[in-house]
Amino acid sequence: MTGLLIFIGLILIILNVLSIKKQNKSFNGVLGNAMGNIKDDDIRIGEIRAEFSESILELQSEIMEIKEIMAKNNKIHKDYEVDHDNKENSITIDDIKQENTNITYIAKQGEVDSSILDKPHNNSNKKVEEIKRLFSEGSSTNEVCEILHLGKGEVLLIKDLYIK
Repeated sequence: MTGLLIFIGLILIILNVLSIKKQNKSFNGVLGNAMGNIKDDDIRIGEIRAEFSESILELQSEIMEIKEIMAKNNKIHKDYEVDHDNKENSITIDDIKQENTNITYIAKQGEVDSSILDKPHNNSNKKVEEIKRLFSEGSSTNEVCEILHLGKGEVLLIKDLYIK
């Protein structure tokens, strides 16, 4: 009985080996068929996917660089604004000397030269008129300061005193 079972098992093994060879269903055969069936389109799709992933990676790195540059620029801009405000608020010796040139001493108490008094007054009137014009056009206080190169305090003072 054992001999019969061994004989039937050997026959089944031989038949299966022959059928595998005939049908080419072995692993190497299936792999070979799969490799033969890969089309050029599938290869191109794989290449495009690789290119897109590289492009996305490059774009992400560029975005990060741009964010860093923007952060640096914002810091520099804030530092510049602080420095610019400090320059506007500081009074230099040259400014004081320039203001002192407009002052003229009068020798006699009763004599007043009208041309001396009108000169600074005309300059002030020009400033006042220019500030009135800019405010009537709808400019803000900061815009008026930038356009006329005046301090914010001076513009606000003229606005409060002369413009109603």
